Amino acid sequence: MNTMNDERNHRWLPVLFFILTGMVIGVSIYLITASAIESEARAHADNPRVSSPPPAAANGAEKRARVVLRKGVRTTFGKVDVIYRGIGKGNLRIDVFIRDLDPDYPYRRQIDRRTARDGFRLGGVRFELISAGRNKAKLVWIRGG
Repeated sequence: MNTMNDERNHRWLPVLFFILTGMVIGVSIYLITASAIESEARAHADNPRVSSPPPAAANGAEKRARVVLRKGVRTTFGKVDVIYRGIGKGNLRIDVFIRDLDPDYPYRRQIDRRTARDGFRLGGVRFELISAGRNKAKLVWIRGG
């Protein structure tokens, strides 16, 4: 009778070993990914994700400038800030912040891609679409237009 109890006790040792090993591996993976996510969040906090288009030429001769709007990045054009939100149903989705009115309120615009090639205005600033994708849009900024 004693031998049967000894066999039952020995069956739990491998199960206990695998449970403890799995817990150690799981906690290790969690700690590694949590620290990686935290360091990535810290890196994004250091970068405010604001970009500016190329400055105007010193003599003002350059009226047209090519710019790239990246998705989710606030870009400044004169007195207007713009955030590209991507494409939805054939339309460019753009948030426009007019700093003279309310710099924290986005005016959400949807611009038809086909007509955007001919030109459009956002808060008094004129643009022409070159190309647009899910993550970025290439535009021509027409200064003084």
